[in-house]
Amino acid sequence: MIQTAGVLSLLAAGLSFSGQASADTSACAAYGSVQPGVNPSFQHINCLLTEEALKQEVPPEVVKAIATQENGGWKQFDESGQAVVSDDGGIGLMQLTNQSQFKEELLKTDLVYNIKAGVTVLDQMYDSNVPKISGAGRDVIENWYFPVMAYNGIKPVNSPVKQSTGEKNTGAYQEKVFAEIKASSFLNERSFADFGFKPEDFQYDPDRTDNIVFKKMSYTPTGKLNQTAYHLQKGDQAVIIADSKLRSIPGGGTNDYKEILPADTALTITGSFQFDENPNNTSRQFVWYPVRTADGKTGFVSSAYLEKSDKPAAPLFKDVSANHRFYNDIAALSSQSIISGYPDGTFKPGSQVTRGEAATMVVRALGLPTNGMKPIEVAKKQGIINGDRNGRLAETEPVTRAQVAIILTNAFNLKETVSISFTDVHSRMAAYDSIRRVVAAGIAYGDNNKFNPDKPVTRGELAAFLNRTLER
Repeated sequence: MIQTAGVLSLLAAGLSFSGQASADTSACAAYGSVQPGVNPSFQHINCLLTEEALKQEVPPEVVKAIATQENGGWKQFDESGQAVVSDDGGIGLMQLTNQSQFKEELLKTDLVYNIKAGVTVLDQMYDSNVPKISGAGRDVIENWYFPVMAYNGIKPVNSPVKQSTGEKNTGAYQEKVFAEIKASSFLNERSFADFGFKPEDFQYDPDRTDNIVFKKMSYTPTGKLNQTAYHLQKGDQAVIIADSKLRSIPGGGTNDYKEILPADTALTITGSFQFDENPNNTSRQFVWYPVRTADGKTGFVSSAYLEKSDKPAAPLFKDVSANHRFYNDIAALSSQSIISGYPDGTFKPGSQVTRGEAATMVVRALGLPTNGMKPIEVAKKQGIINGDRNGRLAETEPVTRAQVAIILTNAFNLKETVSISFTDVHSRMAAYDSIRRVVAAGIAYGDNNKFNPDKPVTRGELAAFLNRTLER
């Protein structure tokens, strides 16, 4: 619960905040719309908290732990559809108290607004005059220790140590929040760096409610600092910090996993994190990353088990190094079993792609059943690929850039067009509109004012075209 005196003394004067009700038009809308008086699912709220935290550059682990400390059930509304309001006036999920810079009615009726307000206050606490870790940035979780404290109030009750004995004050608000981070987003194998607090770092009268005076404003903790796991990107290298289950989907049941990956297993992140797909999960605050092991195994691993690694990536294929132009695209499609290599461990990214191979990749990407048919026959049946004037599918012939434009336009129903001025593309060409569409979508580009429509496409290029399409 935010204690007004502590917070308002730290907030910058004139803090502005939108007074308009906030609609959920984000990626979280995939869970459905947020309705007044109705608590969304756990994973929907997980998404909302995560998204707002990342938007304001706050570690989501911290925001979720605060939400849990303030409102253990992650409930904005009670059973009658009214906002949850505590005895001391804390409102909704983030339990904001007497916050004059926000509209009280929206704090009660609009969950998205309530979350945004809570993260905004926390962000203000970070920028306020509280101690920091020397040299650490916003992505370091320990660097939010004092902002979390200020979120509740810099009062004697929240002193990191007991003044009389120097013992750690485990009952302090920020200590409870950090314990929640470890319980819900970390593992027992991971610990927080030690600040080495001393009673003389904090000046206060334990019998009064005046704010603590910080006598030390910069710390250099001992031990390893923890960065948020939510900054991992496709292509990043990571390592597992403890034995972890490699799952076929994000989450799943107790026995729903492919195998156990041992600690220190090196992984490549192959895409953006995803939320738990187990509808029975009402406690896991972490997310799931799609990964690929050095020997080609793919699946999902919890962010709680992952740390970013500075080690160079293991080769995806013998002839596709981590600095290859299309490494990330090839890795992403390989992790989804859309493409594969050759028995000798190579991918041959520079080899030309046949029309049949292109059709195979697209059919796999779309998840179309073949039912004993050749993929190119399935693609023709679905209107994805056309035969020549004689009706031949010509599956062994190289596929050209113009043909790929047509295939991707048909397969993914590309609609948006853009004006083009390639010297080798004219409006009478069969692929003219398709080329305009793949250019508009950022899937393919020209070179020196040419599109090279008749140029055969390589395996690496097609991986890039297809992955760009899927990422849309």
